[in-house]
Amino acid sequence: MLHKMLQTIDRYRMLEPQQRVVVGFSGGADSTALLFALHRLEQQLDIRVEACHINHCLRGEESERDQQFCTDFCKRYNIPLTVHRIWAQQEAKQAGQSVETFSRQRRYQLLTALAGQEGRVATAHNLNDNAETVLFYLARGTGLNGLGGIPPVRGQIIRPLIACTREQIEQFCGENGLDFIHDSSNDSDRYTRNRIRHQVTPVLEELCPGFAARAAETAALLRADEDYLAGQ
Repeated sequence: MLHKMLQTIDRYRMLEPQQRVVVGFSGGADSTALLFALHRLEQQLDIRVEACHINHCLRGEESERDQQFCTDFCKRYNIPLTVHRIWAQQEAKQAGQSVETFSRQRRYQLLTALAGQEGRVATAHNLNDNAETVLFYLARGTGLNGLGGIPPVRGQIIRPLIACTREQIEQFCGENGLDFIHDSSNDSDRYTRNRIRHQVTPVLEELCPGFAARAAETAALLRADEDYLAGQ
């Protein structure tokens, strides 16, 4: 995982020396692996790594557990941590948005504000997330932009794990003795993306092993086409 991550950082020129990097840290396997890996590579990459945990206050005691886990983890490894609490249910209602849309927008606002204009925000989207996003947009109807999936870099946002599979990430956590937490909302098929994850992609992987990687390759080609056409 670490090798693939370094390749991705280099390929997309994600980081510059002395840059501040704010990692969106939920405490799940992906963000735990990302934070630990970047912290370990701080000197090699000549960057300054810190974490930001956003408690959306949506899951009662479980949300408080997540916040405490992130606090304890960062203390253990001496990683600077900023915690934001938002009352997503009430604030989304006031904004006239769905909780999911409001939470995503607010999350990025807080992370980019913390990083500052010259900093970077690192999120833990991975290869499987990318394939699920492509399928989501394909089913809903989209153009090249949607079929391009999750871009490795978007403005200040970087995704160093975008070429790593969920399996590789969990293996990295195991090899390094990293505990992580499980968000129970990821188990519910009430959400479209979860349903794609649980019911669609496993069938496609069974039919065509390596589907997620191939979907990522296709998405990269389509992003290149979109960039070229936009430039014209």
